[in-house]
Amino acid sequence: MAYITVADLRNEGVADPPYSTEHVEERITLACAAVDQMTSCFFEARAAHVVQVNGRGHDILFLPYPPCTESSITKVELRSVSASGTTWAEVDTDLYEVVMPVFPDGRYNPKIVHLTGTWPKGERNVRLTGTFGFVESDGTTTPPGIRDLALRIAVWNMKQIGDESAQRQDKIVEESLRDYRYKLAEPKTSSGSFNDQKIDNLISMFRMRRMRAV
Repeated sequence: MAYITVADLRNEGVADPPYSTEHVEERITLACAAVDQMTSCFFEARAAHVVQVNGRGHDILFLPYPPCTESSITKVELRSVSASGTTWAEVDTDLYEVVMPVFPDGRYNPKIVHLTGTWPKGERNVRLTGTFGFVESDGTTTPPGIRDLALRIAVWNMKQIGDESAQRQDKIVEESLRDYRYKLAEPKTSSGSFNDQKIDNLISMFRMRRMRAV
């Protein structure tokens, strides 16, 4: 599911012509994929989503993505390997607790705590099933900041090769050949990957800040 729609882009002034619905849809897809990649997360409710993480031998197990709510994890399983093969045993719900406090924002550091022991060491040996996604407190809504970010990236990426004004905006700042160098435009002030301070700030704001667990 995309975080924004063609209508959202039209409301931002992206007109047809020159930008067809097909072109806008393509830019939306690219923008949403970029948001997920650069934040290391996703911002929609994905039901029946399976996450496998490494047991660390501790009672706290950090998750790579937040469940939509603290009750959204429906099953936790542990893997065991024997001569007869690999099996998964479900962990009783009374033995663990999902911790994702409202303050500070637990969505950035979701974890599951074993209440009586530890999560055994192993590679991808703990499997969790549930509804995951960095969403608002209602458990389904994409955060407004992510919608804004996706809109801005889509518009930023809307420029076409044949758009002369876009070419002038993004023209080469400096070029050199051996010992000869010449400057074509002043550098932009933003230091982020998009050369857009608002976009770069939103990416930084929503980037997952916990250790990767997978």
